[in-house]
Amino acid sequence: MMKKILILLFSPFIINAQMAFISGTHNLCDNEKEVFIEIGFIGNPPFTIVYAIDNINQSIIPDIFDNPYFIPASNQGIYTITAFNDAVSVGGFNGSAIVSVLESPTAIFSADADTLSVLNPILGYNDVSLGNIDKTIWIFGDGKPPEFSQSIYHEYLSDSTGLGIPAIYQDSLIVIDDNGCSDTAIHQVWIKDEYWMYIPNAFTPDLDEKNRNEKFCFEYHSIRENSFLFKVFNHQGELVFQSTDAVGLSCSSIDGGWDGTYLGTQEKLSSGVYSYNLFFQEIEGWKHNKYGTINLIR
Repeated sequence: MMKKILILLFSPFIINAQMAFISGTHNLCDNEKEVFIEIGFIGNPPFTIVYAIDNINQSIIPDIFDNPYFIPASNQGIYTITAFNDAVSVGGFNGSAIVSVLESPTAIFSADADTLSVLNPILGYNDVSLGNIDKTIWIFGDGKPPEFSQSIYHEYLSDSTGLGIPAIYQDSLIVIDDNGCSDTAIHQVWIKDEYWMYIPNAFTPDLDEKNRNEKFCFEYHSIRENSFLFKVFNHQGELVFQSTDAVGLSCSSIDGGWDGTYLGTQEKLSSGVYSYNLFFQEIEGWKHNKYGTINLIR
C-alpha cells in the first residue's frame, strides 16, 4: 500500500511578514510644542511610511532605520498609518494613536513690590492663576526652599548682620492643573543697598566698669567711608573733637569710639551738651549733612 505525502512549500511572497504598528493615547497641553508617537516595525530597514491625521495623509517619511520610530505630533486627532514598506517589499499596518490637546492653566500672581530695601527684604505674593489648579509651587531666586501656599510672604537671604543681600532675584510661580498641564510666571525683584546710621544722644565716660556706654560710637551701613567727617563743638562753638575715621568711631570696632577728651590736649571734657556736625556720602553718592546733640555725662 502506497502512502501519499503532501508537501506544502511556503514562500515569503505568499505570507507577508512586513508590518508597521502605531499605538498610544497622548495628552498635549496647548502650551507645549509636541508629543511623540511610537511606531514599531517588523521587517528589514530602511522603512518608509505614510501616516494620516484624521484620514488626511501627511508627508512620506523615507529611509527610517530606527525601530521603534517616533513621529512628532502637535495637532489633535487620530493618527494612523496608510502605507508602509521595508527594504524588501510592501507590508501591512495596523493600529492608531490618539492625540488630545488640553487647555493649560495660566500662571498669574501679584507682588507687593518690585524693589526692596536691604533693611526689610520681605515681599508678599498672591497667586491669582486661571484654571483648575491642583498644585502651586513658588521657586525663589535666592535659593531658599520652594513654598506651596497660594499667598506667601518671602524673606530673602540676609547677611550676618540681618540685612538683606543686595541683588536682582528672579522668582517663579509654577502652577499645575488636574490634567498635569503647567504654566510658569516669573518676577524680578531688586533688593537695593540702602544706607542707615544710628547715632546715640548720650554717653558716660566715667570709667565705670559696669557701664557699657563709656565711649561715644555709632553704627552705619552703606556709606562711603572716605567721605566721612565728624565734628563736635562745645556750647561756645569751639571745635573740641573731629574725625575722618568712620571705622574707628564704629561701635563694632575693637576699642572704637570717642572717649570724651579734648581734641588738642586729650583732657577730659566736662559734663554737658555738645553739638555735632556729620558729613558723609551714602553708597549711591548722595551727600548728607546731619546735625544733633550729644549729652556727655560724667
